[in-house]
Amino acid sequence: MRRMRTPQGLVLACLMAMLVACTPGAPAQPGGSQTLVPGAIVIQVSLIKYQPQDTQFGKVAGYDNDNLTVHVGAVIQFHNQDSFTHPASSVGTNGFPPGSPIQFSARTPSGSDLAQANWSSGDLGPDAYSQPFKASTPGTYFYGCYFHYNTPMRGVITVQ
Repeated sequence: MRRMRTPQGLVLACLMAMLVACTPGAPAQPGGSQTLVPGAIVIQVSLIKYQPQDTQFGKVAGYDNDNLTVHVGAVIQFHNQDSFTHPASSVGTNGFPPGSPIQFSARTPSGSDLAQANWSSGDLGPDAYSQPFKASTPGTYFYGCYFHYNTPMRGVITVQ
């Protein structure tokens, strides 16, 4: 029986792609093929433009509406303004846990409502929009970036 080997060049190329996926100036990564939904509240995503600030929930950064309040029924979309990839992914409703709780699976889009556990925009490439997320249930929803959670690239959406 012949054993298959993974070429070292392929392994090295994959590792390099993972390392530069969220580096400023890195080649664009695929993802986020959605279009803007009319009437959606857009949360702009940029690690470069939106600096850390203190809020009642802790430090937030990387999103222009990183401490947003919306009404029940609102529709929200994320839009990546950077030239490198970011996801916006739920970290729950109980605040920002220490260390990143966001799993690798958050790099794939999931969910359509903020009240669903583990929703995520998935990897948003440059100038990409996420799928729409409905704000159907009152509450406070915490989210962050898989790559930059501890930067702290994270935000809060309060639904009333």
